[in-house]
Amino acid sequence: MSDFATLIASLLGCCNRKCAAYTRGIVGISDAYSYADPEYAKRKVSKKSDVYSFGVVLLELITGRKPLSESDSIVTWAKSRIEEVLYSKKYEGFVDLKLRGACDEREMQRMTYCAAACVYKPLNSRPNMKQIIEILEGTTPLKERISLHGGTRFDLQSVLGIESKQITSPRIFTYEELARATAHFSNKNLLGEGVFGIVFKGSLVTGEIVAIKKLKHVGEEQSKSSEFEKVIMDISHICHRNLVKLIGYCIEEFNRLVVYEFVPNKSLGFHLHGNNRMTMDWSTRMRIAMGAAKGLTYLHEWCQPKIIHGNVKVDNILLDYSFEPKISDYGLTKMNVDLSNSYISRVNSEGSSGYLAPEYINDRKLTDKCDVFSFGIVLLELITGKKAIKNESGFHNRLSTLAVPLLKRALDKGDYNVIIDEKLQSYNKDKMIRMIHCAASCVYKPADYRPQMSHIVQVLEGNVPVESIWLRNDSTFLFHGAPYVPHNY
Repeated sequence: MSDFATLIASLLGCCNRKCAAYTRGIVGISDAYSYADPEYAKRKVSKKSDVYSFGVVLLELITGRKPLSESDSIVTWAKSRIEEVLYSKKYEGFVDLKLRGACDEREMQRMTYCAAACVYKPLNSRPNMKQIIEILEGTTPLKERISLHGGTRFDLQSVLGIESKQITSPRIFTYEELARATAHFSNKNLLGEGVFGIVFKGSLVTGEIVAIKKLKHVGEEQSKSSEFEKVIMDISHICHRNLVKLIGYCIEEFNRLVVYEFVPNKSLGFHLHGNNRMTMDWSTRMRIAMGAAKGLTYLHEWCQPKIIHGNVKVDNILLDYSFEPKISDYGLTKMNVDLSNSYISRVNSEGSSGYLAPEYINDRKLTDKCDVFSFGIVLLELITGKKAIKNESGFHNRLSTLAVPLLKRALDKGDYNVIIDEKLQSYNKDKMIRMIHCAASCVYKPADYRPQMSHIVQVLEGNVPVESIWLRNDSTFLFHGAPYVPHNY
């Protein structure tokens, strides 16, 4: 690594061979995911696919990072940092520490520019390899500014239906106000109890109907009013049709309460699994899946910094009278839990263990990919009509494990009826197949390979093919005991 320029030159040939191997399908699963051009999702492979893959290799050389980390691909990780290098020449946190003082700044600028042009430019605007060589050699000057905003695949704001609205500050309530609103937290106004708190229906003096959550298990740091208010301010700016809106809060002594809009039609869990309920039709299930996916995409990819929900499940997807979904309880992991064994025990006792990602159970590592896993379980529930976990004779039977042979038969042989809720009288086959592929990729792929929520939205909407998230040889992930039993690939 001492002669940085020599290293660049030596890789110009070998990287093209690696890219060519990828397009012929020679390299393994991890390479395919790591270096895959977004256009490959549409089965479009061209010379520009090699250029994209070469850009990923350049990012590896610059940063010293692997193409896939525990939570993000190198392309996603670098996107928010690379402009600082290109236009502010701030290298710290981006360039491999081993290269400090061992590389020429001008060469680093050229290499970073090439990586950005290869990876972040749309297909038709990517440079060819001859142009890359000329830039790396310094015979072609860097003139064009590369825009990294908006991505190369789609306009996130448009896809999520985000509107520009004036954000109002959260209202501050007294404890007495909220006590009166709930008839002093009477059981007749009890809406439910979950991991984070107890929820009551309340009527404010203005006549406004709200949902009031009394938090429990508040950590030592979060019990401080300043810390609690900081979290409230962070989530008060969230505004999306598929997320329950925060109205205000209360801090008095050790009491911490949060006031939300009231969503009147109970939860997805109530309508999907409740006794003597009418069977939810297919179009409603698909609408709920799409709305919930967009809500999570907003939290993960629109909010800065990203917000990890930490407790995605059917009981936290509320419905209005049009069955439009609204995700509740987001942001509360920041102020409520220390992600410890005590949290796991509470989750198990409250029926949420069927939604926990394997890496969280094993290592207590909470990332956005844990939410993706949990959302995949919700999709399995929508597909099969079965609960995420069923307690029988003292055993917890997880839907994710029980569904493995059925999914394998459906995805390998095209026999989708074996996994679809038998109570569904009709459904759109194409949309059902897309939902099944989304569920499989969310639940059974290792965390590093799970798709982002925006990708799930695109597949559910039919804008990109299912092959972009689940290839035929991905059935190797559907082994006995998956997704919780370790497996050597």
